[in-house]
Amino acid sequence: MDIPAPADPPERTRAARRAPGEVRDLLLDSARELFSAHGYANTSTKRIAEQAGVAEALLFRHFGSKAQLFREAVVEPLIEVLQGYAEEWLNVGPHEVEQPTHAFVKTFFDTLSDRRGFALALTAADNYTDDVVEDAGATLADVLRAIEGVVKQEEELNGYRGLNIPATTRVGVGSVLATAMFRSWIFGSDATDIADDRITNDLEQLLIHGVRHRAAPDRTA
Repeated sequence: MDIPAPADPPERTRAARRAPGEVRDLLLDSARELFSAHGYANTSTKRIAEQAGVAEALLFRHFGSKAQLFREAVVEPLIEVLQGYAEEWLNVGPHEVEQPTHAFVKTFFDTLSDRRGFALALTAADNYTDDVVEDAGATLADVLRAIEGVVKQEEELNGYRGLNIPATTRVGVGSVLATAMFRSWIFGSDATDIADDRITNDLEQLLIHGVRHRAAPDRTA
């Protein structure tokens, strides 16, 4: 008598046997896609787990909460780019005056353009959950302080005058952030002749000349 081959195990059983690292990666990939497409409020943990092909309980085992999953899937990839920039330029040797601004604009703009859905999901989350906003805000504050260090270093090296370091840093970050996130709104969906390089070059020039040619503050006022 022929002995029938054993039936394939159910999908959930197979998923449960995956390595922990593989499960995390599947959940992060699923979360990034769904948060970017539908926003924080309209994406449930059940839907993320189903798309990843794992049990919802495993999502909470690995991340603890939807807010923590959002942080790791959406917030941290953007923060890491800015942190990496700050660490590089706080330890760089002699350089041309334009180089830090060029590196910042190019790196941040390209990252946001590639992950526009992440940034839009982050801003949309601002309307729905204090946990996400407070957590992302605290993380962003840390990295902004690191970038302030780069601005201060450039101020001292190049003799810039009249800078409010915190404000200058945030205006620079905000300018690149808004331009990358709302590119199609600002330039129009038909403005295909405006290349990214042209946009980043104009951003660089605005930031460089806005800092370099600022008048010294009036100390007598």
